[in-house]
Amino acid sequence: MRERIEKDLMVFISSPDFADNSRGLWEYVVKNTNYKTFWIIRDKEIYDLLLDKGIECALEGSELAKETISKAHYLITSSFDLAYEKKVGQVHVAAWHGFPLKVIGFFDSAASNTESFDDLKIITTQTDLITATSRFSHLTLSGMFAVDPRKVKETGYPRNDIMFWSNAQEELQKLVDIDVKNSRLFFYLPTMRKGLKDEGEHFEKNIFNYSDYDVEELDCFLEKNNAYIIAKVHFADNEMYKSEDFKLPKRLLFLDTQIMNTKLCTIYHIMSAFDGLITDYSSIYADYMLLDKPILFSCPDIEKYKKDRGFVVDDPTLLMPGAIIKTQKELLENLGKILKGEDEYKAERTKKISIFHKYQDANSSRRVLEMMENIAVEGSVDSSKTMGKLFQKFQSPLEQYVVQEVKAEIFFDRGAGYSEKNKEIKKYSLMNKEDNVITVQMELPDDICNIRFDPDDYGRVVMKSMKIYLDGVRQEKYTIVNGQKIGGDIYFGKLDPQIIIPLEGKKAKTLRIEYNAADLYECAGAVIEKVCGENYSLNQKIGQLNTLLQEIYESTSWRTTEIFRKIGRRIKK
Repeated sequence: MRERIEKDLMVFISSPDFADNSRGLWEYVVKNTNYKTFWIIRDKEIYDLLLDKGIECALEGSELAKETISKAHYLITSSFDLAYEKKVGQVHVAAWHGFPLKVIGFFDSAASNTESFDDLKIITTQTDLITATSRFSHLTLSGMFAVDPRKVKETGYPRNDIMFWSNAQEELQKLVDIDVKNSRLFFYLPTMRKGLKDEGEHFEKNIFNYSDYDVEELDCFLEKNNAYIIAKVHFADNEMYKSEDFKLPKRLLFLDTQIMNTKLCTIYHIMSAFDGLITDYSSIYADYMLLDKPILFSCPDIEKYKKDRGFVVDDPTLLMPGAIIKTQKELLENLGKILKGEDEYKAERTKKISIFHKYQDANSSRRVLEMMENIAVEGSVDSSKTMGKLFQKFQSPLEQYVVQEVKAEIFFDRGAGYSEKNKEIKKYSLMNKEDNVITVQMELPDDICNIRFDPDDYGRVVMKSMKIYLDGVRQEKYTIVNGQKIGGDIYFGKLDPQIIIPLEGKKAKTLRIEYNAADLYECAGAVIEKVCGENYSLNQKIGQLNTLLQEIYESTSWRTTEIFRKIGRRIKK
């Protein structure tokens, strides 16, 4: 039995834990609404910290996590987590995790195989809302994910709201053992390098991958200017930068992930404490633009990265409003300009910020919440969900949209055959429950000579214990088209299933059809049982079974779902 959905319950998840846009939205929700919130956590240490602070949460995969996910109205993630758990009646929000400078989704050559794309199409179809920061990001996300563009919304990112209200210097002081207020600080945030394939140079020689790297020179420069570079590498690359082979300046400090976790601090809580940002191709620079501070793009491997991973434009420097640097010499020259108060790219940032941000305020979380609530009222707009029949069964959650709603059609023949002009439509749920009794009842038009009842468009329905009444009198005479009657049940395995009800000159005024509806593909075992249970000779049993199964194998819905059966078999192995 389907678990009741709690309309005021939100479940959050993110990578890393308790961070990103999921965290930003959660901060807003707990401060400004009465929604109940719950976090799914992977790291045991963070889980214990949240429990100590009274924040409702559970470890991923636990029974409590599964139970809470199944009854939550809203599922909020920084990616597409929980897409396979999402069911009809729930709203799935992919709050996402960055402005798309690098190619992703169907454009990502690192995931260019059919199975990855099939899975991607399923999870992106399952989601109901994807957040974007601007028209440009709206279009690129829609295209790279091949999703209905109506469900990508230009709300801004909730995580950026944190930059506007957090006391960044105070939060940073909790993480580093330096005088934050009286030092000049630069934030170094390179993008992930250990991805699905080679993605530029992997920084295996030095922290910037400069050919002229000189640790003493860099340290001397920073000390002379009372400056520090605070580095926070992508969590997936964290161990690589801790190698003993790395020679690091004394004034280049790594933010300790464990300490940040202990303080439940994200980079957005400390972002505005810095005088400038050093990055490469990370989307973090788009967020930092909201602070209107200098940005340096350290890109010694830009050509290799372009070839390996790729960008959303042929020349990514057109979207980089800051100095493009490839050597340590250039880094020090540009840091020196910033320390002197020179900001030569300020005008360019002002000119280009609308490419990155439709809104430049701290209200992104409010806009996301409004969109979520609107979807909950009006329903999903994703056209792919209406094509769920193409993904039916076999590990795909999209089958729920097909199973949930079936369209039956009743045609009336006035002597010239059946046509679309003379029909009525009834929608109902198709479930494998003994009490799923469907009743089609209506008043009949005048001057009809035959009735045709189509229980479903795609030929996957089982009609159990069917009864037909004309003016309250049960009718035993009817013809089955594209189906078979076995043991009192009618099995339809082909397209366009029909039941023809002749009136034979009668002037009936009312029609009532009653039956228990079930899904043929979930009743395959019952088909065999029914056929073998009848009192036929062995050859008759085998022949009838083969005929029925052949109809299933030849059906359009069976052929179009072949890929998902393959995926399902691999998953089970």
